[in-house]
Amino acid sequence: MRRLIIPLLVLVSSCRLQAGDSPSFILGSGEPGLGIIYESTNEYVIFIDEGAKKSWKPGDYLDVDFRNGPLKIVAARNFGPEKLSPDRSPLWNTENLFPFDEETVFTSFGDPQSRKGFVPRETKVFSTNAESVLISRDVDVLARARYGLTTNQWFLGKLGTNVFYLETGKPNIVFYRNAEEKQAAKYFKLPKAVDLIFGVTKAMSPNKDVGIFAVRKLSWYVFSLTSNEAVFIELSFGDAKDEKTVTK
Repeated sequence: MRRLIIPLLVLVSSCRLQAGDSPSFILGSGEPGLGIIYESTNEYVIFIDEGAKKSWKPGDYLDVDFRNGPLKIVAARNFGPEKLSPDRSPLWNTENLFPFDEETVFTSFGDPQSRKGFVPRETKVFSTNAESVLISRDVDVLARARYGLTTNQWFLGKLGTNVFYLETGKPNIVFYRNAEEKQAAKYFKLPKAVDLIFGVTKAMSPNKDVGIFAVRKLSWYVFSLTSNEAVFIELSFGDAKDEKTVTK
């Protein structure tokens, strides 16, 4: 029985940073800037970081920094504005949300292929139509059951009718196909420096279609504390190639 027990589409009166979306807001629409702070079933907030959408650029850190601008609260439970104050920003436990279906989103961090030297992938799946806001800690199990992905395919998100995923051994290639199909029709080949991909959303630029949250290796980082950086890669469907031509 499907019940809206967790009031994810009801605004909590204590969260007044900015007026929330109407109940017609589609959680899994792939909105860029959608994030969550989840501490427990009874303590969380889901929001759109409007400031990040306006100022975010490739190279910025993936976690949300609330000093960038206003937040649009989508849903919250026992999470007042004092927990979103600039004094606590950036919050280390903020995570980006990627679309699973219209009512479901997920977080993703780390490498799904468990390659040596990479942090193993961790995901959490949240739904507006469940008895508990957190419904799973393994998005790939759900994606295999829902979209027919195989054990060597790793779910990145669903935009419209298209399902996006990785395949083992091809860390810089993003495949996509219609959710009703069984094999990929198209793919995006990213630069070899991109070796870790977290998920997809809609693009922020009006002339692009897909936004890919990823990490790329830096070829020169003498003045950097790390050998890689987070990137948001925006692509058009016109950039995609036919699946039959795929190469590593």
